[in-house]
Amino acid sequence: MAAGRAVERLRELGFDGRLVLFTDEARLPHERPPLSKQYLRGKLAESRLLVRPAAFYAENAVEVRTSTRVAGISPSAHKLTLADGERLRYDRLLLALGSEPVRPNIPGADLPGVATLRTVEDADRIRHRLRPGASVLVLGAGFLGSEVAATAREMGCEVHLVEAGGVPLAVLGPTLATWAADRHREHGVKLLTATTVTRFEGALEVEAAVLDDGTVIPCQLVVAAVGARPRVQLAQSAGLRVRDGVLVDGACRTSAPEILAAGDIARYPSPRGTMRSEHWDNAQLQGRHAAEAMLGPVQHFSALPYVWTELYGSTVQQLGAWAPALPGLVRGDPASGRFTALQLDGGRLLACVAVNQYPALKWARQVMESGTLLDPEKLDREGPRVWSEPSLGPSTLRLD
Repeated sequence: MAAGRAVERLRELGFDGRLVLFTDEARLPHERPPLSKQYLRGKLAESRLLVRPAAFYAENAVEVRTSTRVAGISPSAHKLTLADGERLRYDRLLLALGSEPVRPNIPGADLPGVATLRTVEDADRIRHRLRPGASVLVLGAGFLGSEVAATAREMGCEVHLVEAGGVPLAVLGPTLATWAADRHREHGVKLLTATTVTRFEGALEVEAAVLDDGTVIPCQLVVAAVGARPRVQLAQSAGLRVRDGVLVDGACRTSAPEILAAGDIARYPSPRGTMRSEHWDNAQLQGRHAAEAMLGPVQHFSALPYVWTELYGSTVQQLGAWAPALPGLVRGDPASGRFTALQLDGGRLLACVAVNQYPALKWARQVMESGTLLDPEKLDREGPRVWSEPSLGPSTLRLD
């Protein structure tokens, strides 16, 4: 996404020089969110994943080299070396290498049938095993794990969702986490929290998972969704500054000014310190921002963090970043499937999580972008329920 939006923006801005896009995958820049949802269900053709059709690159003189790996970068010489030994000079270079899934360090994790999901090929292999009645275990109940569990259940599989923490989607706050747990269970997913898998068993392929309490769960497919790591190896070998991502400034420039980074790989400055985002919205906005910075001065990248997911027909959207130590306000009844959770700090709106409530998210964006201060007591009088969870820390208050 970041690379696709960057080349698109460069041509929009009138750059007419040589423009080359390298990817070690076999296909053009494409969307990844559908891989755990519509595409995994077989409801979306592969061609619909593309950021731009093939004709766009030809018409805009973009050289696309698929199945091509960049093996090294020499910042001082402004050259990169391909895996086949070819060397090319660059004036500006954008790293949009994304992230790679973490494979669980568990005995048996190398058995056939234990999968991760990142590429179209991964989704194809997983879909082949999602037959009605198949036993599926999903490890990790974050965004990806929750989406895969919901998709597998909708396809008629028997699903166990195992989460080491106390709740699914904990990053969205306790009300949303409780709502998500209830939705999984209502749809027949066996949700196991505060639980880990100690090993996978099987002769020729995975047949069972053994939990930390000794429980054995038969399974014909395991999807591990236990996180991702930025692909920083190329940047690191080039001597760029790296710390859980490639460190960039507000213009996406790395420690070598002619090299920029965007998307999952980039750790950029924000009002709350440096941050790195592995989400669709950040990739597309930052890719375009980096393209602008390759051509001239730009303002610092300052997009509000935005994430979304889908669960059992419900759309969940978050604007801002939830702070675990602070309480929140809830508008609407979570049981109805339409509600909004807000989090404030000194009247400043930090985060808004909206379930099937796009108008609330639009309002929150206006408030956050304008810097408007809100009155928590007034919001309380207007009807929200103030809550938090004791597990969130000593600074937490609970008011009903």
